Amino acid sequence: MLKILVNAYACSPYLGSEPGMGWNFIQAISKNNKVVVITELDEFKKDIEKKQIESPELFNNLTFYYIRRVHNNKIRKIWPPSYYWYYKAWQKDVYKLAKKLDLEYNFDIIHQLNMVGFREPGFLWKLNKPLVWGPIGGLEISPWKLLPSMGLYGMCFYGCRNIINLYQMHFLRRVKKCALKSHVLISATQETKDKIKRLWGKDSIVIPEVGLLEEFEKPEFKARGSVMKVCWSGQHTPGKSLNLFIEAISKSRNIDNLEIHIIGKGVCTNKCVKIANQLNINSKIIWHGWIQKKDAVKIISQCDLFCITSLKDITSTVLLEALSLGLPVITFDLFGFSNIVDSSCGIKIQTNTKKQIIGDLANAIDFFFEHESIRQEKAINAYKRANEYDWSGKMLILDEIYNSIKNKPEMNK
Repeated sequence: MLKILVNAYACSPYLGSEPGMGWNFIQAISKNNKVVVITELDEFKKDIEKKQIESPELFNNLTFYYIRRVHNNKIRKIWPPSYYWYYKAWQKDVYKLAKKLDLEYNFDIIHQLNMVGFREPGFLWKLNKPLVWGPIGGLEISPWKLLPSMGLYGMCFYGCRNIINLYQMHFLRRVKKCALKSHVLISATQETKDKIKRLWGKDSIVIPEVGLLEEFEKPEFKARGSVMKVCWSGQHTPGKSLNLFIEAISKSRNIDNLEIHIIGKGVCTNKCVKIANQLNINSKIIWHGWIQKKDAVKIISQCDLFCITSLKDITSTVLLEALSLGLPVITFDLFGFSNIVDSSCGIKIQTNTKKQIIGDLANAIDFFFEHESIRQEKAINAYKRANEYDWSGKMLILDEIYNSIKNKPEMNK
């Protein structure tokens, strides 16, 4: 067994997003290796200790160390990017602890795991140990010509984010140093892999940061009724572009035979409800708001089609959940969605103009309504596709990565 130190700021067996990603990657890594993990104290220690009481067998190869991240909520409200000041300070504390732990454990490999965003790579690359960094994300640029479709606030926010992203990916020296020092880089998407090659001249391996967090019962793949149920789920923020989905629904020639389920809530909820009322389609929409995970899964499983209209994500767990529940997916040909959704299980929409997107989304929805046999075929393939992204598959890839490092001559000197 290899002795591996994992830097995972976010790690929880009970949460989704970054904490769930951290936990599941660590579980995969610890199947065949002795793993020491450094994570944040206040947010995640209670969850991890609770899980250890419930399932002690999961911790046979796991040891956790905790460091508190100091932060100031008042400053963050005034200046949200101040998060990175305190996160950088936390990473410096991780480096200090890692140096001490290495004297005790003599690690074979160090894995800089999360947060996934490229902006803060930590300081463990300074240790004289083989380093794996990733999955790396955050290099995505929201399509410039579609920023106006996000509204004034969304256009300003994501426009500024694009500019900051472009500056940071080209000029953050510590990011480039970490990339060049790393023995292996892991990209969250093919797009990130291509950018890393252009920016830093390094090859990387694609492993999506998301995976199925739980197994659902195999879908029945039954034919739909006379009404096709279409689901959309996520935060109602400008980058999620729920407004484009609603406008597309209004253009469907089968609107009378559609039932729309929208899960989630956010700053754009009222605006989107207003758009639906203006388009006279609000009677076709069921607004579920934020609901418990089990209830959301039940709603999605009872639908026939799933749509994702995000212009800012790397990928999303809900995409894999929808596929695993046997729903074909309509999404944009962007970011990680482009990697996971293929012609076997869904339809990818190009993102040229707002008018084109709305028209193509409407046409894709109509296609599935008018071709039920194809919808059923893609539903079966969706389930198969989701299972290609389970954590056992990631475990095999990670083991290959670690063993490739172990077998390099410089490691055996």
